[in-house]
Amino acid sequence: MVSAVAPKSAPALHREAYQLAVDARDARFDGVFYVGITTTRVYCRPCCPSRMAYHQHRRFFDSAAAAERAGFRPCLRCRPELAPGRGATALAAVPRLAQLATQRIAAGALNGHSVADLAAQLGVSERHLRRSLVREVRVSPLDLARTHRLLLAKRLLVDTDLPVTRVAYASGFQSLRRFNAVFRDQYRMQPSALRRNRPARPSAPDGSLRLTLSYRRPLAWEALINSLPQEGTVAIEGHSGILSVDNSPADEHVVVHIGESLLPVLMPLIAGLRRVFDLDAEPAVIDAHLSAGGLESLVARWPGVRLPGKLETLEGAQPDAFNANRRSLQRAAGAQSARELLAMSERWRPWRAYAAQLLRLSVDSLPFIPTSPRRFSVRLTAASDLDVLVQPVKCGSCRSS
Repeated sequence: MVSAVAPKSAPALHREAYQLAVDARDARFDGVFYVGITTTRVYCRPCCPSRMAYHQHRRFFDSAAAAERAGFRPCLRCRPELAPGRGATALAAVPRLAQLATQRIAAGALNGHSVADLAAQLGVSERHLRRSLVREVRVSPLDLARTHRLLLAKRLLVDTDLPVTRVAYASGFQSLRRFNAVFRDQYRMQPSALRRNRPARPSAPDGSLRLTLSYRRPLAWEALINSLPQEGTVAIEGHSGILSVDNSPADEHVVVHIGESLLPVLMPLIAGLRRVFDLDAEPAVIDAHLSAGGLESLVARWPGVRLPGKLETLEGAQPDAFNANRRSLQRAAGAQSARELLAMSERWRPWRAYAAQLLRLSVDSLPFIPTSPRRFSVRLTAASDLDVLVQPVKCGSCRSS
């Protein structure tokens, strides 16, 4: 049983700062926390354009799942399901086990599988996994998975014309009846109610879906896609298809066109793309830290630099990974040796990988930003037996970091 004396939560510690962020509708905090309005029982993003509630009517949550666990419904105007995820700044204080579990649950690890299955994949007991998530994320694994399914379903209901049955299965529910029951119980409305009075959406000629993935501006898009291969082969549970990604900087999101054949693996695909494109990064924090560490000229040239992930595994890069032995990085930093560069890099922790990316860009001198958005395409096939969800993790890596 979890101790009744819970540690003081991050929202409680930062309540005054969160109040100011909501008053200013500060987009830098989008996805970092959510605010619940006690008079309406609705929770919003910090940048919600709706009329502000009084301070005494606000409750703060560090995740959408925690807000829904407390009985709040997502705002229909600011749409919390579109917010970027929590960046490495917020996750740094969370032990490794909780990080891995939340990432895999977001990718659909509990869709059709039990908590015991996930615990076995992570190399821990089911009881230990439950306690870790309740202690660190303040929701149970099942509550977290339910919130991810409901928010994805809400997005598909609003942004696509998919039949409700296909929405249910694409969101990770195992039956239409269960989907309708959970949706009504949590949101106190029928799923079809979200489509009333909605403007008609033109259908894509190839039947593909158009979804958006939000990020926190700025985003050095050209530098990012030039660091990624133009085509990659990935296997997700044997499904294949084609998707393309365009940047829409004015809207602070990338637009993803996904073939209908990829609907059964939509949840792991979206989670993987967010990692590959590093869309959950907090550039305001990272850029300020690296500028203070002596890289202000490079930050000014490439504001919002991101770390490209690996398409083959749909995994993201480690934010503090740094190889001081690379001669190109030594030259870019003006260091005479790996030891000197390593000592220099201490001022860039915990964002040394971003510093390395900036140094690499200064050497490569990536080209101009074109007037039209650059399209990035990747083909997903079943060419290998790679499974991005069930990679075992040794017990030693699950300890708190």
